[in-house]
Amino acid sequence: MAAELPAQGPLSESTSPRRFNQVFVKVIVPVTSRTPKQEGPVVESWVADQLKQLGESEYFAVTDWVPVCDALLADDIVDNDVWDGRLNGKHSYCPVGGDIPERENGRLLVSVTGWLPFAGCEANITLLDEPGDRAVGLVQILVGKEKNPLKVDERLPFVAVIIAPPPQESVTSHSDAE
Repeated sequence: MAAELPAQGPLSESTSPRRFNQVFVKVIVPVTSRTPKQEGPVVESWVADQLKQLGESEYFAVTDWVPVCDALLADDIVDNDVWDGRLNGKHSYCPVGGDIPERENGRLLVSVTGWLPFAGCEANITLLDEPGDRAVGLVQILVGKEKNPLKVDERLPFVAVIIAPPPQESVTSHSDAE
């Protein structure tokens, strides 16, 4: 039995995988007796301005811009190691990892955790999911189910976050493939 059916119209959604904006973080440490000044990557002027607004005058970067991925960006295990916790070759902090636990409604949450062997130490920064959006947040010791910030006398590190456009797709022309 044969039937004549109309052709299906074009799909409304693209069948290509969605490309997400890239997220980068940089770890900045305040100068203290425990963390004396050391050479490190440059601290950009917008980061320095935000640190000044947060009341921090002496600091240094311990990482360059490190990409943070979420499970939406990869089909495989994602390595979200941000910093190994070393200052001057010694472990002054526990290793630090990053994640993007939420990406919805045009916003994303960047979470950078680790720092100390006790309690939950993390920086959680919410940004617009738009290239160029950026912020600096303080690492906090969070306790309890509600993750309330614990007041401490010790100055804790900062995390700078910047959103970049999705990576360019690698285009191979016919002549490159020959």
